[in-house]
Amino acid sequence: MESFHSHSDPRRRFLAGTAASTAALLLPWHARFANAAQVQPGTTWQLPGTWVPITPIGVLPNLANWLNLHTNVRDAIRWEHTNGSVIPYTSWINGQSALNTAYAHAFQGVATGLPKVPVNIAPIIDPTIANPTAISATDAWALYLAHVAHSLAVELRGDLPWSITTMSAAELSVLFDSRQFFAWRSDLNGYEFDGKFGGGYSTLAPPDFVYGFLQANAIPNPQHIAAGQTNVRILYTAKANAFARLLSWCGDKLNHFTGWTDTANVTALWQYGGCPPVSRVIEGTLNIGVAPTLRHWTAGCFGTTAFLRAVGRTMNIAVEVRYLPPLGHTTPYVPALDAWLSHGDDPYNSLGNFSQQVVGSALSYPPTQLLINSATHDAWFGPALTDAQKIANVGRRVQELAVTNLPLGLLVSYLYDQFKNSTHANGTVADNLSNTYTLAQLEAMNLWQQMDTKIAMLGGASAVQQIFDKAMLEKET
Repeated sequence: MESFHSHSDPRRRFLAGTAASTAALLLPWHARFANAAQVQPGTTWQLPGTWVPITPIGVLPNLANWLNLHTNVRDAIRWEHTNGSVIPYTSWINGQSALNTAYAHAFQGVATGLPKVPVNIAPIIDPTIANPTAISATDAWALYLAHVAHSLAVELRGDLPWSITTMSAAELSVLFDSRQFFAWRSDLNGYEFDGKFGGGYSTLAPPDFVYGFLQANAIPNPQHIAAGQTNVRILYTAKANAFARLLSWCGDKLNHFTGWTDTANVTALWQYGGCPPVSRVIEGTLNIGVAPTLRHWTAGCFGTTAFLRAVGRTMNIAVEVRYLPPLGHTTPYVPALDAWLSHGDDPYNSLGNFSQQVVGSALSYPPTQLLINSATHDAWFGPALTDAQKIANVGRRVQELAVTNLPLGLLVSYLYDQFKNSTHANGTVADNLSNTYTLAQLEAMNLWQQMDTKIAMLGGASAVQQIFDKAMLEKET
Protein backbone atom coordinates (compact mmCIF):
# COMPACT_ATOMS: atom_id res chain seq x y z
CA MET A 1 0.00 0.00 0.00
CA GLU A 2 1.41 3.38 -0.97
CA SER A 3 2.60 5.94 1.50
CA PHE A 4 0.36 9.00 1.24
CA HIS A 5 3.01 11.66 1.01
CA SER A 6 0.63 14.56 0.41
CA HIS A 7 1.76 16.79 -2.37
CA SER A 8 5.10 18.50 -2.03
CA ASP A 9 4.90 21.64 -4.19
CA PRO A 10 2.83 24.74 -3.30
CA ARG A 11 0.22 24.09 -5.98
CA ARG A 12 -0.34 20.55 -4.73
CA ARG A 13 -0.48 21.69 -1.10
CA PHE A 14 -3.16 24.20 -2.08
CA LEU A 15 -5.09 21.50 -3.91
CA ALA A 16 -4.86 19.08 -1.01
CA GLY A 17 -7.14 21.49 0.82
CA THR A 18 -9.56 21.96 -2.07
CA ALA A 19 -9.74 18.39 -3.43
CA ALA A 20 -9.17 19.64 -6.96
CA SER A 21 -7.17 18.06 -9.71
CA THR A 22 -3.54 19.13 -9.53
CA ALA A 23 -4.11 21.12 -12.72
CA ALA A 24 -7.06 23.07 -11.32
CA LEU A 25 -5.41 26.42 -10.75
CA LEU A 26 -6.16 28.56 -13.73
CA LEU A 27 -8.71 30.43 -11.64
CA PRO A 28 -9.14 30.74 -7.88
CA TRP A 29 -11.17 27.76 -6.64
CA HIS A 30 -14.43 29.65 -6.00
CA ALA A 31 -14.22 31.40 -9.37
CA ARG A 32 -13.55 28.16 -11.20
CA PHE A 33 -16.70 26.68 -9.77
CA ALA A 34 -18.67 29.73 -10.84
CA ASN A 35 -17.31 29.36 -14.36
CA ALA A 36 -17.91 25.62 -14.53
CA ALA A 37 -21.49 26.03 -13.37
CA GLN A 38 -22.25 27.98 -16.56
CA VAL A 39 -21.25 25.02 -18.73
CA GLN A 40 -23.89 22.41 -19.51
CA PRO A 41 -23.11 19.02 -17.95
CA GLY A 42 -21.22 16.82 -20.37
CA THR A 43 -22.31 13.41 -21.56
CA THR A 44 -18.98 12.24 -22.89
CA TRP A 45 -19.07 9.17 -20.65
CA GLN A 46 -22.27 7.35 -19.74
CA LEU A 47 -23.33 5.70 -16.50
CA PRO A 48 -24.40 2.04 -16.66
CA GLY A 49 -27.83 1.27 -18.00
CA THR A 50 -29.72 -1.89 -18.79
CA TRP A 51 -27.47 -3.92 -21.04
CA VAL A 52 -28.68 -6.53 -23.51
CA PRO A 53 -26.26 -8.85 -25.35
CA ILE A 54 -25.33 -7.57 -28.78
CA THR A 55 -25.63 -10.94 -30.49
CA PRO A 56 -29.06 -12.58 -30.82
CA ILE A 57 -29.65 -15.38 -28.32
CA GLY A 58 -29.95 -18.67 -30.14
CA VAL A 59 -29.21 -22.07 -28.69
CA LEU A 60 -27.58 -21.89 -25.27
CA PRO A 61 -24.21 -23.66 -25.51
CA ASN A 62 -23.85 -26.51 -23.01
CA LEU A 63 -21.48 -25.23 -20.33
CA ALA A 64 -20.42 -28.60 -18.93
CA ASN A 65 -19.48 -29.88 -22.38
CA TRP A 66 -17.55 -26.72 -23.15
CA LEU A 67 -15.62 -26.87 -19.88
CA ASN A 68 -14.71 -30.49 -20.49
CA LEU A 69 -13.29 -29.48 -23.85
CA HIS A 70 -11.30 -26.63 -22.27
CA THR A 71 -9.83 -28.18 -19.16
CA ASN A 72 -7.41 -25.30 -18.59
CA VAL A 73 -10.38 -23.02 -17.96
CA ARG A 74 -12.34 -25.64 -16.03
CA ASP A 75 -9.44 -26.39 -13.69
CA ALA A 76 -8.88 -22.69 -12.97
CA ILE A 77 -12.34 -22.46 -11.37
CA ARG A 78 -11.60 -22.90 -7.68
CA TRP A 79 -13.51 -21.92 -4.55
CA GLU A 80 -11.97 -21.40 -1.13
CA HIS A 81 -14.25 -23.10 1.41
CA THR A 82 -14.86 -21.72 4.88
CA ASN A 83 -12.78 -24.59 6.29
CA GLY A 84 -9.77 -23.30 4.36
CA SER A 85 -9.74 -25.98 1.67
CA VAL A 86 -9.73 -25.01 -1.98
CA ILE A 87 -12.29 -26.93 -4.01
CA PRO A 88 -11.91 -27.25 -7.81
CA TYR A 89 -14.96 -27.11 -10.03
CA THR A 90 -14.81 -30.84 -10.73
CA SER A 91 -15.42 -31.49 -7.02
CA TRP A 92 -18.31 -29.10 -6.59
CA ILE A 93 -21.43 -30.98 -5.52
CA ASN A 94 -24.28 -28.51 -5.84
CA GLY A 95 -22.09 -25.75 -7.20
CA GLN A 96 -22.00 -27.03 -10.77
CA SER A 97 -25.75 -26.75 -11.06
CA ALA A 98 -25.70 -23.28 -9.50
CA LEU A 99 -23.00 -22.15 -11.93
CA ASN A 100 -24.93 -23.54 -14.88
CA THR A 101 -28.01 -21.53 -13.88
CA ALA A 102 -25.97 -18.36 -13.34
CA TYR A 103 -24.25 -18.88 -16.70
CA ALA A 104 -27.59 -19.30 -18.51
CA HIS A 105 -28.84 -16.04 -17.01
CA ALA A 106 -25.61 -14.20 -17.84
CA PHE A 107 -25.64 -15.53 -21.41
CA GLN A 108 -29.14 -14.15 -21.94
CA GLY A 109 -28.44 -10.83 -20.23
CA VAL A 110 -30.63 -11.50 -17.20
CA ALA A 111 -29.67 -9.22 -14.29
CA THR A 112 -27.99 -10.87 -11.32
CA GLY A 113 -30.09 -8.89 -8.86
CA LEU A 114 -27.08 -8.54 -6.58
CA PRO A 115 -26.62 -5.29 -4.63
CA LYS A 116 -24.15 -2.86 -6.13
CA VAL A 117 -22.40 -2.68 -2.76
CA PRO A 118 -22.19 -5.80 -0.55
CA VAL A 119 -22.66 -5.45 3.19
CA ASN A 120 -19.42 -5.13 5.13
CA ILE A 121 -19.81 -7.47 8.13
CA ALA A 122 -16.43 -6.65 9.68
CA PRO A 123 -16.86 -4.81 12.99
CA ILE A 124 -15.56 -1.26 13.24
CA ILE A 125 -13.05 -1.51 16.04
CA ASP A 126 -11.74 2.03 15.75
CA PRO A 127 -12.99 4.57 13.16
CA THR A 128 -9.68 6.45 13.31
CA ILE A 129 -7.80 3.53 11.75
CA ALA A 130 -8.30 1.29 8.72
CA ASN A 131 -10.65 -1.58 9.50
CA PRO A 132 -11.16 -4.76 7.45
CA THR A 133 -13.71 -5.21 4.67
CA ALA A 134 -15.43 -8.59 4.76
CA ILE A 135 -18.65 -10.00 3.36
CA SER A 136 -20.67 -13.02 4.43
CA ALA A 137 -20.08 -16.46 2.95
CA THR A 138 -23.46 -16.27 1.24
CA ASP A 139 -22.72 -12.91 -0.37
CA ALA A 140 -19.20 -13.97 -1.34
CA TRP A 141 -20.41 -17.14 -3.06
CA ALA A 142 -23.11 -15.25 -4.96
CA LEU A 143 -20.67 -12.56 -6.10
CA TYR A 144 -18.01 -15.06 -7.10
CA LEU A 145 -20.48 -17.29 -8.94
CA ALA A 146 -21.83 -14.29 -10.84
CA HIS A 147 -18.34 -13.29 -11.97
CA VAL A 148 -17.41 -16.78 -13.12
CA ALA A 149 -20.72 -17.17 -14.96
CA HIS A 150 -20.30 -13.75 -16.55
CA SER A 151 -16.77 -14.46 -17.83
CA LEU A 152 -17.90 -17.76 -19.29
CA ALA A 153 -20.98 -16.19 -20.90
CA VAL A 154 -18.92 -13.41 -22.47
CA GLU A 155 -16.64 -16.10 -23.91
CA LEU A 156 -19.30 -18.44 -25.22
CA ARG A 157 -21.43 -15.61 -26.53
CA GLY A 158 -18.49 -14.30 -28.57
CA ASP A 159 -18.63 -10.74 -27.26
CA LEU A 160 -14.88 -10.18 -27.56
CA PRO A 161 -12.21 -10.94 -30.14
CA TRP A 162 -9.91 -12.49 -27.51
CA SER A 163 -10.55 -15.83 -25.82
CA ILE A 164 -9.99 -17.12 -22.31
CA THR A 165 -9.01 -20.50 -23.78
CA THR A 166 -5.59 -19.14 -24.76
CA MET A 167 -4.86 -17.44 -21.45
CA SER A 168 -2.01 -18.43 -19.17
CA ALA A 169 -2.69 -20.20 -15.89
CA ALA A 170 -1.88 -16.98 -14.02
CA GLU A 171 -4.42 -14.99 -16.04
CA LEU A 172 -7.11 -17.63 -15.62
CA SER A 173 -6.47 -17.58 -11.89
CA VAL A 174 -7.32 -13.86 -11.77
CA LEU A 175 -10.64 -14.58 -13.48
CA PHE A 176 -11.67 -17.82 -11.81
CA ASP A 177 -9.88 -18.50 -8.49
CA SER A 178 -11.96 -17.12 -5.62
CA ARG A 179 -8.81 -16.30 -3.65
CA GLN A 180 -8.07 -13.66 -6.30
CA PHE A 181 -11.37 -12.01 -5.33
CA PHE A 182 -11.26 -12.27 -1.53
CA ALA A 183 -9.81 -14.49 1.18
CA TRP A 184 -11.57 -16.39 3.98
CA ARG A 185 -11.03 -14.94 7.46
CA SER A 186 -12.29 -17.24 10.19
CA ASP A 187 -11.87 -14.49 12.82
CA LEU A 188 -14.25 -12.28 10.81
CA ASN A 189 -16.51 -15.17 9.82
CA GLY A 190 -16.42 -13.82 6.30
CA TYR A 191 -14.42 -13.29 3.12
CA GLU A 192 -12.08 -10.33 3.22
CA PHE A 193 -11.31 -8.02 0.32
CA ASP A 194 -7.70 -6.88 0.00
CA GLY A 195 -6.85 -10.50 0.72
CA LYS A 196 -3.73 -12.62 0.72
CA PHE A 197 -3.60 -13.23 -3.05
CA GLY A 198 -3.38 -9.53 -3.90
CA GLY A 199 -6.98 -8.80 -4.91
CA GLY A 200 -6.31 -5.17 -4.12
CA TYR A 201 -7.98 -2.37 -2.20
CA SER A 202 -11.44 -2.49 -3.77
CA THR A 203 -14.90 -3.88 -2.98
CA LEU A 204 -16.31 -5.73 -5.98
CA ALA A 205 -19.56 -4.86 -7.74
CA PRO A 206 -21.84 -7.30 -9.62
CA PRO A 207 -20.31 -8.12 -13.01
CA ASP A 208 -23.45 -7.21 -14.96
CA PHE A 209 -23.39 -3.70 -13.45
CA VAL A 210 -19.71 -3.24 -14.35
CA TYR A 211 -20.13 -4.72 -17.81
CA GLY A 212 -23.09 -2.40 -18.38
CA PHE A 213 -20.77 0.50 -17.57
CA LEU A 214 -18.16 -0.82 -20.00
CA GLN A 215 -20.68 -1.38 -22.78
CA ALA A 216 -22.35 2.01 -22.29
CA ASN A 217 -18.97 3.61 -22.92
CA ALA A 218 -17.88 1.33 -25.80
CA ILE A 219 -14.83 0.22 -23.85
CA PRO A 220 -14.48 -3.56 -24.41
CA ASN A 221 -14.67 -3.83 -28.20
CA PRO A 222 -15.46 -0.47 -29.82
CA GLN A 223 -14.48 -1.70 -33.28
CA HIS A 224 -16.90 -4.67 -32.96
CA ILE A 225 -14.23 -7.14 -34.02
CA ALA A 226 -15.66 -10.62 -34.34
CA ALA A 227 -14.71 -13.42 -31.97
CA GLY A 228 -12.44 -16.22 -33.07
CA GLN A 229 -9.52 -14.03 -34.12
CA THR A 230 -6.14 -15.74 -34.42
CA ASN A 231 -4.06 -12.85 -35.73
CA VAL A 232 -1.75 -11.90 -32.87
CA ARG A 233 -1.51 -8.25 -33.87
CA ILE A 234 -5.29 -7.85 -34.14
CA LEU A 235 -5.80 -9.47 -30.74
CA TYR A 236 -3.11 -7.40 -29.06
CA THR A 237 -4.41 -4.15 -30.52
CA ALA A 238 -8.01 -4.94 -29.59
CA LYS A 239 -7.14 -5.71 -25.98
CA ALA A 240 -4.75 -2.74 -25.72
CA ASN A 241 -7.43 -0.39 -27.07
CA ALA A 242 -9.99 -1.72 -24.58
CA PHE A 243 -7.65 -1.25 -21.64
CA ALA A 244 -6.63 2.18 -22.94
CA ARG A 245 -10.25 3.33 -23.16
CA LEU A 246 -10.66 2.30 -19.54
CA LEU A 247 -7.58 4.37 -18.70
CA SER A 248 -9.16 7.27 -20.61
CA TRP A 249 -12.23 7.08 -18.42
CA CYS A 250 -10.00 7.09 -15.34
CA GLY A 251 -8.15 10.17 -16.58
CA ASP A 252 -11.33 12.06 -17.34
CA LYS A 253 -13.21 11.07 -14.20
CA LEU A 254 -11.08 9.98 -11.26
CA ASN A 255 -9.88 12.19 -8.41
CA HIS A 256 -7.16 11.08 -6.01
CA PHE A 257 -8.71 10.77 -2.57
CA THR A 258 -7.89 13.05 0.32
CA GLY A 259 -6.75 11.86 3.73
CA TRP A 260 -6.05 8.21 4.40
CA THR A 261 -7.80 4.84 4.75
CA ASP A 262 -9.17 5.26 8.26
CA THR A 263 -12.80 4.17 8.45
CA ALA A 264 -14.11 7.66 9.19
CA ASN A 265 -12.48 9.06 6.05
CA VAL A 266 -13.45 6.27 3.64
CA THR A 267 -17.01 6.43 4.95
CA ALA A 268 -17.12 10.16 4.22
CA LEU A 269 -15.71 9.60 0.72
CA TRP A 270 -17.62 6.51 -0.42
CA GLN A 271 -20.34 6.18 2.24
CA TYR A 272 -18.88 2.75 2.97
CA GLY A 273 -16.69 1.76 5.89
CA GLY A 274 -14.27 -0.35 3.90
CA CYS A 275 -12.41 -0.72 0.61
CA PRO A 276 -13.84 1.66 -2.01
CA PRO A 277 -16.81 0.01 -3.76
CA VAL A 278 -16.27 -0.29 -7.51
CA SER A 279 -19.85 0.83 -8.14
CA ARG A 280 -19.38 4.06 -6.19
CA VAL A 281 -16.15 4.90 -7.96
CA ILE A 282 -18.04 4.48 -11.24
CA GLU A 283 -21.12 6.45 -10.19
CA GLY A 284 -19.36 9.06 -8.08
CA THR A 285 -20.13 10.19 -4.53
CA LEU A 286 -20.52 13.39 -2.55
CA ASN A 287 -18.29 14.43 0.31
CA ILE A 288 -19.58 17.88 1.14
CA GLY A 289 -16.89 18.41 3.74
CA VAL A 290 -14.26 18.33 0.99
CA ALA A 291 -15.95 19.36 -2.28
CA PRO A 292 -19.44 20.66 -3.10
CA THR A 293 -19.92 18.54 -6.21
CA LEU A 294 -19.83 14.87 -7.12
CA ARG A 295 -16.42 13.22 -7.40
CA HIS A 296 -15.27 9.86 -8.70
CA TRP A 297 -12.86 9.34 -5.82
CA THR A 298 -10.14 6.72 -6.07
CA ALA A 299 -7.89 5.54 -3.26
CA GLY A 300 -4.66 6.59 -4.92
CA CYS A 301 -2.47 4.23 -6.86
CA PHE A 302 -3.41 1.15 -4.82
CA GLY A 303 -7.13 1.87 -5.17
CA THR A 304 -6.88 2.59 -8.88
CA THR A 305 -4.87 -0.56 -9.55
CA ALA A 306 -7.49 -2.65 -7.75
CA PHE A 307 -10.26 -0.82 -9.63
CA LEU A 308 -8.64 -1.60 -12.98
CA ARG A 309 -8.28 -5.23 -11.92
CA ALA A 310 -11.93 -5.51 -10.87
CA VAL A 311 -13.29 -3.80 -13.97
CA GLY A 312 -10.88 -5.47 -16.39
CA ARG A 313 -11.97 -8.87 -15.11
CA THR A 314 -15.51 -8.33 -16.44
CA MET A 315 -14.19 -7.99 -20.00
CA ASN A 316 -11.90 -10.99 -19.51
CA ILE A 317 -8.72 -8.98 -19.18
CA ALA A 318 -6.56 -10.19 -16.31
CA VAL A 319 -4.85 -7.40 -14.37
CA GLU A 320 -2.28 -8.11 -11.68
CA VAL A 321 -1.55 -5.89 -8.70
CA ARG A 322 2.17 -5.10 -8.60
CA TYR A 323 4.23 -2.97 -6.23
CA LEU A 324 6.89 -0.37 -6.95
CA PRO A 325 9.54 -0.49 -4.22
CA PRO A 326 10.63 0.98 -1.93
CA LEU A 327 7.71 3.29 -0.96
CA GLY A 328 4.93 0.80 -1.62
CA HIS A 329 3.45 2.51 -4.67
CA THR A 330 1.21 0.24 -6.71
CA THR A 331 0.73 -0.27 -10.43
CA PRO A 332 -1.26 -2.60 -12.68
CA TYR A 333 0.36 -5.20 -14.90
CA VAL A 334 -1.53 -6.73 -17.84
CA PRO A 335 0.21 -10.00 -18.75
CA ALA A 336 -1.53 -10.38 -22.12
CA LEU A 337 -0.07 -7.04 -23.20
CA ASP A 338 3.16 -7.20 -21.21
CA ALA A 339 2.04 -3.75 -20.13
CA TRP A 340 2.63 -1.73 -16.97
CA LEU A 341 1.97 1.81 -15.87
CA SER A 342 4.88 3.68 -14.34
CA HIS A 343 2.49 4.45 -11.45
CA GLY A 344 -1.13 3.59 -10.70
CA ASP A 345 -1.88 7.33 -10.56
CA ASP A 346 -0.65 7.91 -14.14
CA PRO A 347 -4.09 8.11 -15.83
CA TYR A 348 -5.15 11.18 -13.83
CA ASN A 349 -1.72 12.71 -13.23
CA SER A 350 -2.03 16.47 -13.66
CA LEU A 351 0.53 16.52 -16.49
CA GLY A 352 -1.75 14.38 -18.64
CA ASN A 353 -5.08 14.13 -16.91
CA PHE A 354 -7.61 14.26 -19.73
CA SER A 355 -8.14 11.99 -22.71
CA GLN A 356 -8.67 12.79 -26.36
CA GLN A 357 -12.35 12.04 -25.83
CA VAL A 358 -12.73 15.09 -23.58
CA VAL A 359 -10.12 17.65 -24.72
CA GLY A 360 -9.23 16.43 -28.22
CA SER A 361 -6.02 15.10 -29.69
CA ALA A 362 -4.23 18.47 -29.61
CA LEU A 363 -4.35 18.57 -25.80
CA SER A 364 -3.90 14.91 -24.99
CA TYR A 365 -2.30 11.75 -26.33
CA PRO A 366 -3.46 8.18 -27.01
CA PRO A 367 -3.65 6.46 -23.62
CA THR A 368 -1.90 3.41 -25.08
CA GLN A 369 1.23 5.57 -24.84
CA LEU A 370 0.99 5.35 -21.05
CA LEU A 371 1.82 1.66 -21.21
CA ILE A 372 5.41 0.49 -20.78
CA ASN A 373 6.75 -3.03 -21.31
CA SER A 374 8.60 -5.21 -18.83
CA ALA A 375 12.00 -4.27 -20.21
CA THR A 376 11.31 -0.58 -19.52
CA HIS A 377 9.77 -1.38 -16.16
CA ASP A 378 12.87 -3.32 -15.13
CA ALA A 379 15.13 -0.52 -16.36
CA TRP A 380 13.23 1.92 -14.12
CA PHE A 381 12.48 -0.25 -11.09
CA GLY A 382 14.78 -3.27 -11.31
CA PRO A 383 17.18 -4.51 -8.60
CA ALA A 384 20.20 -2.80 -10.20
CA LEU A 385 18.81 0.64 -9.31
CA THR A 386 19.14 2.48 -6.03
CA ASP A 387 16.06 3.30 -4.00
CA ALA A 388 16.44 6.96 -4.93
CA GLN A 389 16.49 6.09 -8.63
CA LYS A 390 13.38 3.93 -8.31
CA ILE A 391 11.52 6.64 -6.44
CA ALA A 392 12.44 9.20 -9.11
CA ASN A 393 11.02 6.92 -11.81
CA VAL A 394 7.56 6.63 -10.22
CA GLY A 395 5.27 8.27 -12.77
CA ARG A 396 8.12 8.87 -15.20
CA ARG A 397 6.14 7.92 -18.28
CA VAL A 398 3.68 10.78 -17.77
CA GLN A 399 6.54 13.27 -17.58
CA GLU A 400 8.01 11.95 -20.82
CA LEU A 401 4.65 12.23 -22.57
CA ALA A 402 4.05 15.72 -21.20
CA VAL A 403 7.25 17.05 -22.73
CA THR A 404 6.52 15.33 -26.03
CA ASN A 405 2.82 16.19 -26.37
CA LEU A 406 2.33 19.42 -24.35
CA PRO A 407 -1.07 18.31 -23.01
CA LEU A 408 -3.65 20.49 -21.29
CA GLY A 409 -2.36 19.79 -17.78
CA LEU A 410 1.13 21.01 -18.63
CA LEU A 411 -0.17 24.16 -20.30
CA VAL A 412 -2.38 24.95 -17.31
CA SER A 413 0.62 24.50 -15.03
CA TYR A 414 2.56 26.97 -17.18
CA LEU A 415 -0.29 29.50 -17.10
CA TYR A 416 -0.36 29.19 -13.33
CA ASP A 417 3.37 29.95 -13.25
CA GLN A 418 2.73 33.05 -15.35
CA PHE A 419 -0.05 34.12 -13.00
CA LYS A 420 2.37 33.77 -10.08
CA ASN A 421 5.19 35.51 -11.99
CA SER A 422 7.35 32.43 -11.46
CA THR A 423 10.60 31.95 -13.30
CA HIS A 424 11.40 28.80 -15.24
CA ALA A 425 13.64 27.74 -12.38
CA ASN A 426 11.12 28.13 -9.55
CA GLY A 427 7.86 27.41 -11.38
CA THR A 428 5.67 24.36 -11.15
CA VAL A 429 6.47 23.21 -14.70
CA ALA A 430 10.13 22.52 -13.97
CA ASP A 431 9.30 21.20 -10.51
CA ASN A 432 6.75 18.68 -11.79
CA LEU A 433 9.20 17.42 -14.41
CA SER A 434 12.27 17.47 -12.17
CA ASN A 435 12.39 13.73 -11.47
CA THR A 436 13.04 13.09 -15.16
CA TYR A 437 14.53 16.30 -16.59
CA THR A 438 16.92 18.96 -15.34
CA LEU A 439 16.13 22.61 -15.92
CA ALA A 440 19.00 22.76 -18.41
CA GLN A 441 17.51 19.87 -20.37
CA LEU A 442 14.10 21.52 -20.48
CA GLU A 443 15.62 24.81 -21.61
CA ALA A 444 17.57 22.99 -24.32
CA MET A 445 14.27 21.51 -25.55
CA ASN A 446 12.82 25.05 -25.80
CA LEU A 447 9.92 23.75 -23.69
CA TRP A 448 8.58 27.16 -22.65
CA GLN A 449 8.77 28.55 -26.17
CA GLN A 450 6.91 25.47 -27.43
CA MET A 451 4.19 26.01 -24.82
CA ASP A 452 3.89 29.69 -25.78
CA THR A 453 3.43 28.67 -29.41
CA LYS A 454 0.84 26.05 -28.59
CA ILE A 455 -1.19 28.33 -26.31
CA ALA A 456 -1.24 30.99 -29.01
CA MET A 457 -2.28 28.40 -31.60
CA LEU A 458 -5.19 27.38 -29.36
CA GLY A 459 -6.43 30.97 -29.14
CA GLY A 460 -4.62 32.21 -26.06
CA ALA A 461 -4.85 31.71 -22.31
CA SER A 462 -8.60 32.43 -22.11
CA ALA A 463 -9.34 29.74 -24.69
CA VAL A 464 -7.23 27.22 -22.79
CA GLN A 465 -9.08 28.25 -19.63
CA GLN A 466 -12.45 27.51 -21.22
CA ILE A 467 -11.31 24.10 -22.43
CA PHE A 468 -9.99 23.35 -18.98
CA ASP A 469 -13.22 24.40 -17.26
CA LYS A 470 -15.25 22.09 -19.49
CA ALA A 471 -12.82 19.24 -18.90
CA MET A 472 -12.99 19.74 -15.15
CA LEU A 473 -16.77 19.66 -15.30
CA GLU A 474 -16.47 16.18 -16.80
CA LYS A 475 -14.95 15.06 -13.51
CA GLU A 476 -18.01 16.35 -11.67
CA THR A 477 -20.63 14.44 -13.67
